[in-house]
Amino acid sequence: MKKRYLIFTLILACLCTTGYAQRKKARATVKPKPQPVQLSAADLLYRNMLGATAKVMFVDSVVVEKSRFLSSIPLNPEAGTLMSYPAFFKEHKYLDGSVYENEFKNTIYYSEGDSTRRSAIYTSDRIGTEWSDPQRLSEIGDEFEQQNYPFLMADGITLFFAAKGANSLGGYDLFMTRKDGETGKFFQPENYGMPFNSTANDYLLAIDEMDNLGWLVSDRFQPEGKVCIYTFVPTAQRLSFKEGEVSQQQLESLAKLSSIAQTWSFGNREQALKSIESLKARGAKTAKTTAFRFPINDAKVYTSLSDFKTKQGKELYMELTELYKKQAKAVQTLEEKRAIYHKGRYNEAEAIKALEKNVEQLDAKIHSTEKAIRNYENK
Repeated sequence: MKKRYLIFTLILACLCTTGYAQRKKARATVKPKPQPVQLSAADLLYRNMLGATAKVMFVDSVVVEKSRFLSSIPLNPEAGTLMSYPAFFKEHKYLDGSVYENEFKNTIYYSEGDSTRRSAIYTSDRIGTEWSDPQRLSEIGDEFEQQNYPFLMADGITLFFAAKGANSLGGYDLFMTRKDGETGKFFQPENYGMPFNSTANDYLLAIDEMDNLGWLVSDRFQPEGKVCIYTFVPTAQRLSFKEGEVSQQQLESLAKLSSIAQTWSFGNREQALKSIESLKARGAKTAKTTAFRFPINDAKVYTSLSDFKTKQGKELYMELTELYKKQAKAVQTLEEKRAIYHKGRYNEAEAIKALEKNVEQLDAKIHSTEKAIRNYENK
């Protein structure tokens, strides 16, 4: 009897031990629930925009120095003119600012401010030989930080500009807004989407409706200090890819502009290349035959050397053109020195101070020469 009781006790102990081990093992294999991935605002914006990537043919591209890209776009004069702030206003400030002047040279849009979020876009109209007091585009709120590179289309309504902030995929993004014909105010700007925007800096979008060409300036895939100017063919209406037209991988590649050759099947590239060559040829011819615009008074603007009435005025204008060239070169050198300084080359400090003084002296000389020319010609 004792023997059977002992055997029963041993069996019961084994069963209890095995059950406990199995329960322990079962508890040990329970895996924690995966936590949802927290996406950044920029990542969410990218996902939302990807499906609406515009179907656009990018014809060609060229890499240039960032400090020179405004002068590297072969923009038709009928689409307006792009210049740096110092070059347009002949003032040594807001070195990164840009100015758009319309075809009739009576309206400008420009950025003014420092390199913080306080920079904004302003507009001004020419009244005689002077510009009206600048008006800030207050409709473009402070959430659009470091506003710059405005471009107004020939319709006088559609405005493109670049800005940073919460509405950006990363760095500068391009935004579009339209003017209300009744109030003259601009509507809330919208991100222009991909492939025009990226996680890099996308600085400028300019469109020449006459030649049906557009230019996108971006530093995506570029080393520091360089930008790529992409030439594209704008469409009358924004076109997106139909469902199943491209794979997800192809869509992401097109959105990033990984290869512009991928877009060549979207239009007639040969015709677009001919348009580019024609535009450049007209530009070269215009540069040789077109003179300049020098306001003498409210009613008179000189456009040729033959317009000068006095020998002194003509000679001073020739001196003035050389001063303009010296100023442009000095400002460019100063920008380059400052960029080097900000990278840690602090030994450039003295050279920067000397250049700043040189630019200030050139500014003063230019203003006095312009005044002297007008005095001679208005006698």
